[in-house]
Amino acid sequence: MLRAWQARGTDYELEWGGRTWTLAVDTPSPGLRTAEAGWGPVLGLEGVAAIGRWAPHALSGATLVGCERHFERIEATFAPLGWGGLTVRAAWGPAADEGVDLEVQVSAISVDELKALEVVVASRVPEPPGSKPNPRWKHWVEPRDARSASLTYDGREPDLRDWTTLPIALDEPLAPRVLSVAPQSYVELVHPHDVARRIVATSRLSQLGHTTRYGLFGHDLEKGVVLRARLRGHWTSAESPQEEAKRLYSRFLHEPLPLGT
Repeated sequence: MLRAWQARGTDYELEWGGRTWTLAVDTPSPGLRTAEAGWGPVLGLEGVAAIGRWAPHALSGATLVGCERHFERIEATFAPLGWGGLTVRAAWGPAADEGVDLEVQVSAISVDELKALEVVVASRVPEPPGSKPNPRWKHWVEPRDARSASLTYDGREPDLRDWTTLPIALDEPLAPRVLSVAPQSYVELVHPHDVARRIVATSRLSQLGHTTRYGLFGHDLEKGVVLRARLRGHWTSAESPQEEAKRLYSRFLHEPLPLGT
């Protein structure tokens, strides 16, 4: 069973997938990290974006306004300046099947300012030890719909070299991401309605050494509106991780968001 968070000063630790993970919400990119494998952040906050705007590290120690442990969830609240009174609340906590959830909630006090707002969440996997550094990366975008596909080109992405926007997947949009990291596999799940774009940046040397970014929401945010989204990560030792991912995804899609998120 997944163990509870253990406080370590201002940080928290969690045993997950055979590794010890540390969550520090006052860092430039709050998320789960593990020292022994060099992972992280996993299920981390990267920044916020809107039409013509991209603010990396807008969700960091510099904008942190509160953090508390609420039962088995670590909840952190951020208020980046210059973003129309935007408030972002992120909560990390144990989930079914020994997974870990990241739940994100946003609200604002502005009117007609935050257009096609994205909260960007990222999971980074390092190159295998001893790999030769590769300066060239390939990016592909998996959009939710045609409007979401257009967000890549509205000025929020500073550099579009080596970027490809894939066709909209009508049969299985934003299917689970499954990565083999011997001796286990990492599975990441997200509800397709919660994400405007999934962006994968990968080294051309291996499937490791990549970043998966999620542009959550992608909607105009007005005063009085609250938006919520959720991602889930799993480590699995199943012989068929793709089949296990399908099972986990089916369960995930049918779970309601917790009350009070």
